[in-house]
Amino acid sequence: MRRTALLIALLSTLLWTAHAFAWSFAVCGDSRDDRGGIFRQILAAVDNSDMEFLLHTGDMVNRESPGEWDAYREATASFRKPLRVVIGNHELYGGGKPGKFAERFGLPGTSWSFTHKDAHFAIVDNAKGTFADNTLAWLDRDLAAHPKGKGGITTLIVAMHVPPASEGIRPHGTASDYGERSAKLLSILKRHGVNAVLSGHEHMQYVEDWEGVLLLVSGGAGAPMVPFQKYGYYRIDVENGRVRESFLRVLPAGKTR
Repeated sequence: MRRTALLIALLSTLLWTAHAFAWSFAVCGDSRDDRGGIFRQILAAVDNSDMEFLLHTGDMVNRESPGEWDAYREATASFRKPLRVVIGNHELYGGGKPGKFAERFGLPGTSWSFTHKDAHFAIVDNAKGTFADNTLAWLDRDLAAHPKGKGGITTLIVAMHVPPASEGIRPHGTASDYGERSAKLLSILKRHGVNAVLSGHEHMQYVEDWEGVLLLVSGGAGAPMVPFQKYGYYRIDVENGRVRESFLRVLPAGKTR
C-alpha cells in the first residue's frame, strides 16, 4: 500500500513537472477594418513561431454582416493553431447577439474558460461596457474551481474586450459605474491570485501593473490606431507561475517604418 502511495506521489510530481515549463502564446485585438494587412501578418507570424495559440480580444468585424464574417473566415482559414476568441462591442453592432457569436465559434457562452498546460484562462464578456453582477459571479466561481495548485495549474489569466478602469486607463464607451465595477473585478482577481488581464478595445498598446496584476491592452491588429501608437501584438511567455509580455511590431503593407 505504501509503495502504491509513493508511486502515485511520484507520478503526480512528474505530471506537475511536465506542465511547469516555459511556453508562450500570442494576444492581439481589434482587427476590424484592417486595410494594411496587419491581421494576416500576425496570423502568419504566430503560425510560424513557437507560440502555441493566438488569443483575439475582440472586434474581429466592424459589424454583424455576412460579408464581414466571410472576410474574417478567409483571413483565418489557413491558420493552423488554435484561435481563442473574446466577444467585442463591434460584434454586437448591426444586430449581433452574444448567443450567435458563441454558436459561430462553438462556445458554451460568451463568458467561458479553458486550461492550457499549467495556465487556466477565464474569458469574460464585457462587450457592453460593464461587468454585470452575474458575469462577476461566474468569474469568481470559475477561478475558485481552477485554483493554483490544483491539476497542475500555476497561472491564472483573465481576458476581456474592454480593459478595466485603473489608475492609468479609462476606457471609452463604458457604463457610468465602470470604475466601481472594475474595483469589484480587481478584488476577485486579487483574491484568486490572477496573474494577468488581457484586453483590447482601446486602439493602442499598453501595459500596467494593476496592484500586482499585469494589465495589458493589445488593440492594434488592424483597426485605426490612436496617434503615436504602433500596430502589432504581444507575445506572452508563461513559466512556473510567472508571465512576461513582449511587444512585436507589425508594419502596414508597403510601409518601411
